[in-house]
Amino acid sequence: MVTDILLVAGAVLILWKTADWFVEGAVGVAVLLNLPKMLIGLVLVSAATTAPELFTSLNAALHGYPELALGNAIGSVIVDASLAMGLAALLATTPLVVDPAIFKISARAVVLVLCIGFVLVMNGSLDRTEGFILLGCYTVYIMFLYRHYRQIHRQRKEDTLPALAPEVTKAGQIPLSRIAMLFGIGLTGVLLGSELLVRGATGIAETLQLSPVVIGLTITAAGTSMPEIATCVAAAMKRESDIGIGNIIGADILNVCWVAGASAIANPLTAEKSVLFFMFPSAIIIVGAMILMLRRGHSLNRWNGAVLVTLYCLYALCLFFFISPPSFL
Repeated sequence: MVTDILLVAGAVLILWKTADWFVEGAVGVAVLLNLPKMLIGLVLVSAATTAPELFTSLNAALHGYPELALGNAIGSVIVDASLAMGLAALLATTPLVVDPAIFKISARAVVLVLCIGFVLVMNGSLDRTEGFILLGCYTVYIMFLYRHYRQIHRQRKEDTLPALAPEVTKAGQIPLSRIAMLFGIGLTGVLLGSELLVRGATGIAETLQLSPVVIGLTITAAGTSMPEIATCVAAAMKRESDIGIGNIIGADILNVCWVAGASAIANPLTAEKSVLFFMFPSAIIIVGAMILMLRRGHSLNRWNGAVLVTLYCLYALCLFFFISPPSFL
């Protein structure tokens, strides 16, 4: 137990610093390529930070723990939309703002893929064919996102061409080697810290005799979501909220389409219907609340952050006491 607690403490320290470097590297990539920071967060940063969820769920599916695999994927969506966004909004010195045009399509996409995933698991399982359907949904989403970006980029170029000049000048002042170093070292540290955190937190959960589904939906999901949490909070503290919000929404889409989909292809996922009919509606409600608050003024303030953190606490309490209580209760 003491070793597990030390692992968690060491992991948090690693995550705190390396997430800061990772955000700097991501901002550098956006500036160098002259792309919107939210787009970099939606695609590049989210793909990097969801690696722990993918590896954990795939490993769980292949070793015969389908509830853990699916719980980790959907639980990570809940953690990202509530804890990560909530803590970022609470700790930021200014409200988190988002690019309205890019947010519009990504917000619709995350709600849509969650609903599709819920429909697919209503029979109690997610088979290989349904896994391929989810992967196909992600491919379609990327195509629409690219097409949408081209349209708004063309419009903005026509409307605000003179305003692009400072961004190009700034890009020329950032050494590519520094961007690569910050991005690479930051990502490596974030993933390493997350792995240590998962090991420590899982050890604590097993000592407390929590059930596998509770571990998957809370401890493992929170642990594998630490890259998103750390990156989102670091982005908020550096006033680069487009990177953080893009990372969270992109990671949520990836968790449903890529993590759950790939795990189902590796080994069909099953879970008790009572658990499925709790986790998916919870994810839809929490993500929906996040989207609705972001739509009002395209920003999140501290009050919004408090609401999101409270929603996560209510979700965890319901799961812990009513859906799958531990053996000692």
